[in-house]
Amino acid sequence: MHRRALLIAALGVSACAANPVSGVRRYAGRWDFHFETSSFVTSDGEGPWWLSGEGDAWPALTAPFGEAGSPWGVLDIVVEGELSAPGQYGHLGAYDRELRITRVISTRLVQAHR
Repeated sequence: MHRRALLIAALGVSACAANPVSGVRRYAGRWDFHFETSSFVTSDGEGPWWLSGEGDAWPALTAPFGEAGSPWGVLDIVVEGELSAPGQYGHLGAYDRELRITRVISTRLVQAHR
């Protein structure tokens, strides 16, 4: 029984190390969104990360494109979200992390792709 408890404890610790919980943080940077691309680079040069959003965050994030009459383009954004653990994210697993947006603070259209 003692071995089983040690094994379970070791597995729990390794699972925590493999999947760190980053929590919700604020991020600012540039988002390039087009066919099979959702690339976000922070103002500090971190990334590119796959950017995704759920619920009300996605329509708020993409609103400037619709206002410009385009389905995609480039935005400067300030958002809150959670950064994933390292892995393979986005189209064909091309990104090593995913930033999951929970709240959009501001967006500014840089360029609309038509």
